[in-house]
Amino acid sequence: MVNTLNLGTLFLVLIRQVEPMYIYGGKEAIPHSRPYMVLLNMTSVNPNKTTYCDGFLVREDFVITAAHCTASFTKAMLGVHNVFKKDFQEIRVKKEFPHPKYTNCCLQNDIMLLKLEKNASFSNNVRSIDLPHTANEKVPKNCLVSGWGKISNITAGGSPVLREVNVTLKSQSCSKSHEVLSLGPNGPLLGDSGSPLVCNGLAYGVVSGGDWNNKFYMCLSDYLDWITETMMN
Repeated sequence: MVNTLNLGTLFLVLIRQVEPMYIYGGKEAIPHSRPYMVLLNMTSVNPNKTTYCDGFLVREDFVITAAHCTASFTKAMLGVHNVFKKDFQEIRVKKEFPHPKYTNCCLQNDIMLLKLEKNASFSNNVRSIDLPHTANEKVPKNCLVSGWGKISNITAGGSPVLREVNVTLKSQSCSKSHEVLSLGPNGPLLGDSGSPLVCNGLAYGVVSGGDWNNKFYMCLSDYLDWITETMMN
């Protein structure tokens, strides 16, 4: 178990150096109401830095996140609501599986599976979330995004508590680049890369990138075969 006071202090002052995303226009989630959420504490060796992303449990031993959330050493923190409270599981990531066609320059196929070193212990606070059932499935129009990212563009660090926001998608069909889009400032912006786009209780997308007016999510229904094969093998 980590020293949560040091973790919380670092989390609040750290300026993220990964793709900027944060929950804007949302509210604090009911504690542990999103038990699939995972906070990723990532350390890179060259250069030496610590960053954060989000992810979500899809099996006892696998987390999905964005492919650009890569690091030399990653710890998955499960069952977190408030980063200052010592009430979460911490499991090291054993191996990263970025999508084989991921491109860092333009975040194409920006999805990655993380194999945990050991199985998570499921409880009321820790549980997986289901994915869409069929390939090329349309995404429901109204969805939810959660995360510990920044809550404004003037603060330097992330939120100490899990926050969430409702988003409305511009289109329910995935684009040729396997993305769906939500418009406007409300939504993820800085620190929430890798969070799930949750619609009707299923994870339909992964927060990838965007700007003030456009938020992009990778379509999970387009990657079901790859996800299944990777976890099986």
